[in-house]
Amino acid sequence: MDEPVHRSLPGSTWSAVAELPTYTGSVGSMLVAQRAAGAAAAALIALATGGVGLVDGVFGLYDSTAEELADLFGVDEAPPVAVAAVRALRPVYEPLKSLSPSCTAALYPEFNDDLDWNDCSLLPRRVFWRSGVRAPLVVQQTMRTDNMWDASTGSAVWGGGVVLKTYMEGLGEEFWAGKRVVELGTGTGLGAITAAKLGAVEVLATDRDVAVLRLAEANARANGVRVGDGASRPFRTALLEWGPRPGEGDGSSSTAPAGGALSVDAQQWDMVVGADLTYNRDAWPLLVQTIKRLNAPVILTASERRVDELANLQAFFAQSGLRYEVAPSPMERGYGREKVRVYRIAVEQQQ
Repeated sequence: MDEPVHRSLPGSTWSAVAELPTYTGSVGSMLVAQRAAGAAAAALIALATGGVGLVDGVFGLYDSTAEELADLFGVDEAPPVAVAAVRALRPVYEPLKSLSPSCTAALYPEFNDDLDWNDCSLLPRRVFWRSGVRAPLVVQQTMRTDNMWDASTGSAVWGGGVVLKTYMEGLGEEFWAGKRVVELGTGTGLGAITAAKLGAVEVLATDRDVAVLRLAEANARANGVRVGDGASRPFRTALLEWGPRPGEGDGSSSTAPAGGALSVDAQQWDMVVGADLTYNRDAWPLLVQTIKRLNAPVILTASERRVDELANLQAFFAQSGLRYEVAPSPMERGYGREKVRVYRIAVEQQQ
């Protein structure tokens, strides 16, 4: 898997840092801090003028600014003034990072081995290129450094979401034209929006979090997708708790409309899509029950964050009676290709 390439800034910047003299005492510490702060500012200015490629290898500048700077500059500890300077230049970094392949093509995992958080998940907006000459999708995220451990997982786009969007586009508009599509765990709405942009006649974005559904609706509108009821407004949202159809099993599952959306059980769907829905193994039985409940072909992406996680998932699918195949990855390299799988699941049609 591709690793973040830290030393990607211009050589003159690194030379300035490498040549920092060794001082002792408070005056010496102040001089080192000032020199490092100037180098940090020069580095981010270089990022702004040098282009998107220069930020591509930066991984966790938001979550672990001091540690990331220490790695970037090859020093044991980044001075606080350097950390403050970099944080002050965040408005320069964010738009460049959102355009970098590390974010648009899911090159790196959500966390590294030190549990530093990938900056891509913490950007206020993400940009996703589309094939041909189409305008890119721009997706708002609400996960931030001050809420990242408490925010819904649906408030950011994860690697599996990037892979799902790319795979869906690769199937072409003819595949999606006229289809009725439901997305499970829609989060920011990227998968559902992609279906709508590709020509699906009706799209129902589902999640268990009302705030996330509002985010999905806002992102749909921002990307030119009509939201609401009526034939001319193909994008709707609905709350959905996974499990069997209401009235079956223990009767604890239910759907409820959000923004006037239809219940997921109100009609037959042509396709079900979902990304990164399998991170909680305890939820696998409910996910399988929901797939069977919807009674339609499924495109699902899943990420391997633990040893043998995908092998265990595939075994569970087989034990649950789901027929699946692993589709070729649409990604060229990195985390999205090596650690994310695309599953095409067939469900026995029920009358």
